[in-house]
Amino acid sequence: MGYLSCNAESAIATCDPHFKKHKPLAATPIRHFHYADIAAAANGFSADTFLGRGSHGRVYRATLDGGKLLAAVKTTKLAGTTSKNHASKCTGCGNCTSPAENEIEILSQVPSPRFVNLLGFSTDPNGNKLIVVEYMPNGSLHDLLHSVKKPPGWSLRVRFALQVAKAVRELHSSNPPVIHRDVKSSNVLIDEEWNARLGDFGLALRGHVEDVRVKCTPPAGTLGYLDPCYLAPEDLSAKSDVFSFGILLLEIISGRNAIDVNFSPPSVVDWAVPLIKLGDFAGICDRRIGPQPDPAVLRQLAVLAARCVRSTAEKRPSMAEVVECLNLARKRNRASPIWNNLRRRVASVESALPVWEEECDSDRSEKFERMVKKGGKGKVSSVSRVGYGNGSEASNNNDKVMRSKSIGSGSGSLRGSWVKMQQQQHQTDNGFGRRKVRLKKSKSMGVLQGSLLLHYGIQNNNNDVREWPSWKRKCWKNR
Repeated sequence: MGYLSCNAESAIATCDPHFKKHKPLAATPIRHFHYADIAAAANGFSADTFLGRGSHGRVYRATLDGGKLLAAVKTTKLAGTTSKNHASKCTGCGNCTSPAENEIEILSQVPSPRFVNLLGFSTDPNGNKLIVVEYMPNGSLHDLLHSVKKPPGWSLRVRFALQVAKAVRELHSSNPPVIHRDVKSSNVLIDEEWNARLGDFGLALRGHVEDVRVKCTPPAGTLGYLDPCYLAPEDLSAKSDVFSFGILLLEIISGRNAIDVNFSPPSVVDWAVPLIKLGDFAGICDRRIGPQPDPAVLRQLAVLAARCVRSTAEKRPSMAEVVECLNLARKRNRASPIWNNLRRRVASVESALPVWEEECDSDRSEKFERMVKKGGKGKVSSVSRVGYGNGSEASNNNDKVMRSKSIGSGSGSLRGSWVKMQQQQHQTDNGFGRRKVRLKKSKSMGVLQGSLLLHYGIQNNNNDVREWPSWKRKCWKNR
């Protein structure tokens, strides 16, 4: 689609049709809380309100505004090691900020229902920032995939992957664009409605890649998710987030950590990509939940993940393309079993039939190919070719195949490869000629029926009218 830069040295385009339909949230006032109020709301930062550890400190649950607002408070340190190293080497960018200050700055500018949004901040007596963000009651995606006894099923996993992809796309499409630099499962939090939200913007950079601040910020990220092409500040691009998302997608599919020393090789990329290239998509599935019900969906997810983690940044898809692919996968994953089975049957018949493109014009071929691949309105029956007698020939015009109303109906006037039921042309004294028979598929077991077949006496044993007794032929002629 070309919404993002394919070159690490180019700026990211800011045009995205997503915002023509979905306008981002307007910037809301950021509250400055008193430290005493925050400490009281978090019960003195005691163990009973402790939620876990973030990238730059501990996280606590806090009840504010007299119990009306439930929030999460992230404690931070004044300046991390990275910021000190940067300050010692900085050539005068004037934008040296701590991760906490950076997160406050970015989240105050790009609020979205796809992010863990900023509610406010405070400062402790030592000058350390405390960040107050929305509370996510269902924990992190990392905990769901690796800690709980019953991990999420395929439908929920595909949904989470799509929601995270949309969040990253929204960052890349903002003006100026934002590169998260730390997309990983522990930074994806699940809200009360089981929606995946992207959080922890401490390492994010806002601005075009040619901006001074971006140019002088050293590479950062999490081992296992970090783009191998991102070795110097000038290597940063939106494709670095695409690589991290590809690791996350492999983690969602397989249930493996990005780096796991209990496996060989320990890297999920080194383990999964060779299997994907061999077509062993089931081999990378999380065995705790079984295989994906639709193999085509699994193939889409696996191939997309492999594309995202390509070693060359320019060959990776943009996040807009990633969202598009995941949208198709989720629609197919949510389709009814009847429709998915029909698609597989149509695909198997298509692969078994001869090369029909040579038998019809190119425009009709392309139209049919799109119809089969994209599930167009022209639905067809997936039955094999049937002929009666040695002299049966396919008609070149008005050949139609109907599908039962139980799974939708439609017809297609296609030549060459389509299934036809046609009575053999017989020459009799009365000039009996060729007659066509339209098939119907029963609503139960898919048994092919023809109302005229029994009337003509043509059944599976291919009885010929000329083989009937004379009295039967006479009755048939005078019917």
